Amino acid sequence: MPVTDSKPTSDNPQTQAPQNVQYAAPYPQQFEDDTIDLYELWITLWNKKWLVIGVTVIAALGSVVYALLQPPVYKAEALLLPPKEKDVQSLNVQGVQGVQGVQGVQGVTTVGAFAAFKNNLSSRSLQKKFIDEQGLMDILAPGRTPETRDIEILESFAKMIKIENGKGMSVSMESDDPEFAANLVNDYISFFDTETILALSAAARNSLAGQIRDIEYTIASKRQMAKQRREDTILRHEEAAVIAGKLGVRDRVDTTNVVQNNQLNISTSSTPLYYRGFRALNAEINILKNRKSDDPFIVGLRDLQEKLALLRSIKIEEEGMHAVTVDQAAYPPKNRIKPNRRLIVSLGTVVGLFLGIFLVFFVSFVQKQKETHSE
Repeated sequence: MPVTDSKPTSDNPQTQAPQNVQYAAPYPQQFEDDTIDLYELWITLWNKKWLVIGVTVIAALGSVVYALLQPPVYKAEALLLPPKEKDVQSLNVQGVQGVQGVQGVQGVTTVGAFAAFKNNLSSRSLQKKFIDEQGLMDILAPGRTPETRDIEILESFAKMIKIENGKGMSVSMESDDPEFAANLVNDYISFFDTETILALSAAARNSLAGQIRDIEYTIASKRQMAKQRREDTILRHEEAAVIAGKLGVRDRVDTTNVVQNNQLNISTSSTPLYYRGFRALNAEINILKNRKSDDPFIVGLRDLQEKLALLRSIKIEEEGMHAVTVDQAAYPPKNRIKPNRRLIVSLGTVVGLFLGIFLVFFVSFVQKQKETHSE
């Protein structure tokens, strides 16, 4: 029997295990490429460093020139607080309400006066009046034409005056002239303080005048009604006197002992007026006709006259009154708020640096593109 030589299975090409092939990781090569790219970038910047330096210097110098050419801007600011009690004492007429019957005369509190002052600050009509009085038209609209509207001038003025509300209140203005700004802020506050006081005083006087008119009308009505009642009484007495004369009743009739057929005491029923007698009725008629004034007989008239005299005695004077307390008046500032020259130069230098770097890479890119196309 033939013997077959057996070979190791490893010699059989079909049964050989595949050899492990190891591939180098691409990352080191990629890292090497990146390192080369960064190095090339650095070499590019270094070779053209004078371009970067030149652009940066030019930008820095330009920013310096720009900062120096900018006009300085100063801010004048005044701090305000509500008025004190004594500042509105003349306006505070609430005390008369303690008198019985006097109603409707409203006093002005410090809070109310300060609120009215703040509301007036936003009044366009008062702002226009202030502009006209201060002669600010040439400043706000130097190149105005007949077509220039007042609203445009007021909007320009509103941008000049800044009003801020917080725990207190501040009015400020920015200008290249510190003294002009300080004076304008102080005049602005004084103007609106005066206008507010005038408005509050006028309102208080109108309230008093309304009360006085109401009381005078009531007194006149009571006097007219009293006169009408007196004339009615005269007519009734004249008619009763005629009846008494015809019945022969000259003197007062005692009705306590008069009993009619049904035994009813006449004193318990309505007693005819002519029972007073002809002579008594004529005497009353003469007195009523000759009465010079009905005032002593009008109920409540003296109380109304007392209230009227009290209201007429109230005097409201604007002198010494204020709707605001100036905690700190505006003064000409010494330090400008604009421009911030350091910031302008710093930003200009940084922008110039980045612009120089950009130009270096842009020039290098253009040169490489030319070399590529030339090949």
